[in-house]
Amino acid sequence: MQETAMHEESAPKEQVLQAEIARLQKIVKALMDRAERNTSVQGSDFNLFQTAVTLEGQVRRRTEQLEAARQETEKMTRALRESENRQRLLIENSPVSIHEIGLDGRINSMNQAGLAMLGLKEESAVLGGLYLQTVESQDRERLEELLRRAYCGETNHFEFRGSGGHGQIYASCFVPIKQKNGRVEKIMGITEDITERKHAEEQVRNLALYDALTKVANRRLLIDRLGLATGLSRRSRCYGAVMFLDLDNFKPLNDRYGHDVGDLLLVEVAHRISHCVRETDTVARFGGDEFVVLLAELNEDGQRSRTNAGMVAEKIRAALAEPYLLIRERQGAADTTVEHRCTSSIGAVLFIGNETSMEEILKRADKAMYQAKKDGRNLVRFFQ
Repeated sequence: MQETAMHEESAPKEQVLQAEIARLQKIVKALMDRAERNTSVQGSDFNLFQTAVTLEGQVRRRTEQLEAARQETEKMTRALRESENRQRLLIENSPVSIHEIGLDGRINSMNQAGLAMLGLKEESAVLGGLYLQTVESQDRERLEELLRRAYCGETNHFEFRGSGGHGQIYASCFVPIKQKNGRVEKIMGITEDITERKHAEEQVRNLALYDALTKVANRRLLIDRLGLATGLSRRSRCYGAVMFLDLDNFKPLNDRYGHDVGDLLLVEVAHRISHCVRETDTVARFGGDEFVVLLAELNEDGQRSRTNAGMVAEKIRAALAEPYLLIRERQGAADTTVEHRCTSSIGAVLFIGNETSMEEILKRADKAMYQAKKDGRNLVRFFQ
């Protein structure tokens, strides 16, 4: 298309030169014919011959200019063709999808990377199809809006899930291609598979906010959630509760069987605690064999909130007191099952609003937990 446009631009210059050369050649021929007739009748007509020679010189110069213009055009054409070939190779071998979308929303072209993203091999399988069909249904309304804005001349970006059902995540950029008059004639789309990058970002986020072993919240996320819970409690005037849990018989298991078996127990403990609370509550590993449970939005009445929190605490205590069957997998040897009993001491404290700092709330729950240990373990105690 660029090559055609260049020809259109250079054609008028060549046409003007050709027209002038043809006009001068006609004049020269007419003068020469007249001079020859006059010579045969009256003798030599020097002025006519001189004029004809002068015009012939102009014809020669114009012809040379025309040839130079043609050579320049051919040179530019070759350079443009080479540039277009390089561009085509770059597009065809690009690791990202490059595709052209018409004003009707249909695909006009797509490179091999784009076809691979769609699980296709031949471009013919996608040509003429609606671009909206390449994304999941929940993303189509937003994509349609972005394409509409691109048709209006706006470059925009979009992240979406592919339509293949494999959980792939893509990032697209839509660039409007305009004519000389400024009107958009098509959209060029560039799409990159960012699935691995998104998974890596999620892993980094999980490492920052979740315990790597048990997959429950870590101390940092717990503090953040506690801050949100106290703020919510201040607005709603509902009580919340924090429970501090410490395992009573964890160290002997570690000493006898090693940390790998101890880790199996911690994972199971986190699993049991999580099944005793609501999805809106937070279970966190505070460190070692200590866990914290945050219960938000219990009740506006303090006594009812204490009763509710006590019931949850007793449910957790009973669940953790059940026997543990820990399967120890060993490479090159048969798996072994370790049976272990491990209870917990639980300290609980209620809070409402920002009347007590987060640090003090945690200190009070910790103090109540040590009171449970002091009173015989496998108990629940509230901060007094």
